[in-house]
Amino acid sequence: MLRHYKYDEYLDSPQQLANRIIDRLQEENEITFPIDPFKLLSKNGIIYQFRDFKELEGIYIAPVNQEDIPIVGINYNRPITRQRFTAAHELCHHIKDRSNEACPIGGQKDKIEKFADQFASELLMPREYFEAKAREYLNNGYVTLDDALKLSVYFGVSFESCVFTLAYRCKFIEGNMNSPELRKIIRKYKPQNKLAELGLSLFDPCLREQIINSYTYFYNHDFNLIWNIFKNDYIYNESRIEGSRLKKDCVAEIITDLRLHKQKSEFCKSDLQDIIETAGQSDLYDYIFDTTDKISTFLILKLHGMLYQYAPYPDMAGSFRENNNFVTESKFETCDHKDIFSEITKLNDVVQELMTEKDEISIAEYIEKTVKIHHKLTIIHPFDDGNGRISRVFLNWLFKIKGLPPVYLKYESKERYYDALQCVDLNNDYEPLKEVFFTEIVRTMMQIYDGRRIFDN
Repeated sequence: MLRHYKYDEYLDSPQQLANRIIDRLQEENEITFPIDPFKLLSKNGIIYQFRDFKELEGIYIAPVNQEDIPIVGINYNRPITRQRFTAAHELCHHIKDRSNEACPIGGQKDKIEKFADQFASELLMPREYFEAKAREYLNNGYVTLDDALKLSVYFGVSFESCVFTLAYRCKFIEGNMNSPELRKIIRKYKPQNKLAELGLSLFDPCLREQIINSYTYFYNHDFNLIWNIFKNDYIYNESRIEGSRLKKDCVAEIITDLRLHKQKSEFCKSDLQDIIETAGQSDLYDYIFDTTDKISTFLILKLHGMLYQYAPYPDMAGSFRENNNFVTESKFETCDHKDIFSEITKLNDVVQELMTEKDEISIAEYIEKTVKIHHKLTIIHPFDDGNGRISRVFLNWLFKIKGLPPVYLKYESKERYYDALQCVDLNNDYEPLKEVFFTEIVRTMMQIYDGRRIFDN
């Protein structure tokens, strides 16, 4: 564990300190690129959480004693390359500046902050490895901007920081090297647009996986409290995605009344479709968070029955469709109704295999497999109605089993989700869909954290 290593003799130089950590990673056979700063935080016993900072890039809160835990906060609103830089920056504070009570990033930078900045750059782009990789792209002694972009992706850093490193550390950028001129060149280049032109990923899947795998999912210590923190938002957005016109305060009233009066709630007797489905959905999610039932794809029948349990004809719920249908504006054909049972059976085999290996695979691998199961359910489309809600609740059931927080999709960003599903339908590309759920897991953790602070106060 890196936390047990001594770094006292390397604290005079950011480069030496970064090189010492790289050497340790080599000794442990963990030197791969892009360097994982989040894993390094975890290896040093640091809990990191994303926060909705307005100005700060990040903050380090040192432990007050041996029993206390160091904490790093990282700005959720920044690009992932900046979040990685912040993680490395705060790691430097933990190793070098632990006597400080808190080290926020932002505003005027003193020597301590500049040291941490340089350390972060040296750690994410180690000199020996960076220069060797850059030399692969040399043409007449220089690296082009297109190749600089490829290097930035390889090392998981911003295009700007990569160009500046090539220019000042390696002298591999041709032309005027003064800082204002370089920034003009970078702005004019428009790296985000160039990524697509060069066939490079827009979604940084490896970088997201690093965040997800080392994150501290503290929510499961008080699950009932956590669920109540954001249940209203959860049900409201799910309902809106499926066309409900109920306002947020109305959804909150329905959920509160159901919690207090259960089956005797006046909303269970409503004849309004939106209210009927909202009441059913509330019970549906309570079930998956409370249940100890062994998960099975066949239990989607039970889930579907619960979703429509308050409908005028509840006996029609909880059964597979008996005809073929077409999903409006979709780019796929739903499963033939005669094949639904066999397809659900095949998918159950996949689910059970996942259950046997769930403790052996990484969190990112687990999420990738659950995302594929989720997509397959949308293709099978087993019911006449309610398929989206059932497929998402089943996904959350799978998340719960791994100890992950539930997620919901904001109504305002539903198109991002639909576009991601379509990427799988048309190109068998799961990366955008994985990105959606990686992002939503972190967002849920932020909402849980804020809710806990309200309850704690």
